[in-house]
Amino acid sequence: MKAFIDTSALIKKYIQEKGAAQFDVLLERVSEITVAPIYLLEIYSALQRRLKEETLTREQASWLKSEIKKDYNFFHKVIWNENLEKKSLQLIEKYHLKTLDSIQLAAGCLSETEVFMTSDRELFDIAKRELKTASFV
Repeated sequence: MKAFIDTSALIKKYIQEKGAAQFDVLLERVSEITVAPIYLLEIYSALQRRLKEETLTREQASWLKSEIKKDYNFFHKVIWNENLEKKSLQLIEKYHLKTLDSIQLAAGCLSETEVFMTSDRELFDIAKRELKTASFV
């Protein structure tokens, strides 16, 4: 299965948090992962936040960044272009989405994947209206 996975879900591959076990089960069925052009920015920001909160050590963060970079080489990426920008703007106007959520959903809409995966409840509810299939993890 080809899946677009937003950062809120994909971080569960690296950090044990609520829903990680469910995500691991879904991930076993995924043959191809596609991410938004903001994926690395968001996941690095999440790691930095955990460092600041002291729920992650510098050594853990360094190791996670290394693993994330390795995996990133194998992910398909939606490219930032006029189509992505236009779709993001449409979604903002239609659903009053936050900037990064609009980019994630627009990238999911423009990707040629079978399912959109997210751990963001609001984004999931909107994705169900915009896409054929969406999964909440």
